[in-house]
Amino acid sequence: MITGLDIDKELLTVCNTTLFDLSGSAAEEIVLYNKNHEILIHKVWVKYIEATSADTGVAIKIGSSSNDDAYFTATSEVSKDALDSKEYDIGSMVLAKVPKDTPILISHAGSKAGTGTAVVGFSYTLI
Repeated sequence: MITGLDIDKELLTVCNTTLFDLSGSAAEEIVLYNKNHEILIHKVWVKYIEATSADTGVAIKIGSSSNDDAYFTATSEVSKDALDSKEYDIGSMVLAKVPKDTPILISHAGSKAGTGTAVVGFSYTLI
C-alpha cells in the first residue's frame, strides 16, 4: 500500500491499451506521456476479452523506452473466462513513480501458444 500520501480519489485517472492479442506478435504501445508532471501508478489490471487457453502465459510489462519493466511486470493468467480480470496493487509491489517527460509503455511478449486477447490498464494520479 502506498503510504504517506493523501490521494483525492476524484483525481484518479484511468488509462487503457488497445486490444492486445497475447498469442500474436509481441507488441508495445505508448499509453501516456506527461511533460510537466510526475505520475504515480496505483493499480494495474488485465481484462481478458476472450477466454484464455491453459497454455503458458506471457509477460506483460509497464515501463519506459529505456527500461520496459520499470514499473510493473506480471505473467498473463491461463484458463481465464472471457471478461475475467486480474487487478494488481502496485503499492504492494513497487512504488511506481514515473518521472515527468517519460513516455509510459505497456508491452507484452506475444507468442502465447493458445488463445487470449486482453486490455491492460492502470489508474494514476499526477504529482
